[in-house]
Amino acid sequence: MPLAFVFAAIAGYADAIGYLRFKAFAGMMTGNTVLMGLAFFHRSALPAVDYATVIAVFFATACVGYAAIRLRCPPLILLIAEGIALLFGQFLGGHRALLSLVIAMGLQNPLAARVGVALNTTFITGDILRFAEGVIARVTPGERGPFAVYGLAWLGYAIGAALGAAGFLFLPWPLLVPITLLFYVYWQVRTGALTISGR
Repeated sequence: MPLAFVFAAIAGYADAIGYLRFKAFAGMMTGNTVLMGLAFFHRSALPAVDYATVIAVFFATACVGYAAIRLRCPPLILLIAEGIALLFGQFLGGHRALLSLVIAMGLQNPLAARVGVALNTTFITGDILRFAEGVIARVTPGERGPFAVYGLAWLGYAIGAALGAAGFLFLPWPLLVPITLLFYVYWQVRTGALTISGR
């Protein structure tokens, strides 16, 4: 199973749990930006400042993650940090749990890039557009490139979101599911062409 699918499934799952538990998305900042705009007119579940905080924390965490990549931080460090943030998201209460999920998702795209996944996994609109562009390139003359991975990322996100909703309903600790998927990522990277040490 490609890592793009797994990372996207983790993000879809975390977004579903984030929205169902806290009325904000863990990784989809487009959705949180819309909800922030609605909040100015009292048309969303949280005040605008809460959505602004979520967006700021996601941005800051992504900056930390990309800085870690530039400084050649081993991917294992980012993998452990994402897992710990998901774990805290499960067991912390209230706003702190939401921010912990946001931190996990803010680290995920830099982590995915560090292990060779060259597409977005916490937001999917761009991946759908690239998939559409690839489909058209296949049926018309001109340059062609790989495109199926973008559709696979969307599928992973959709399945992850559905499983997140099911986990929210039926599991006492639903965030243990994406943590388990991070073990799969570790195993894939460890046994694949890349090593988890970053060498």
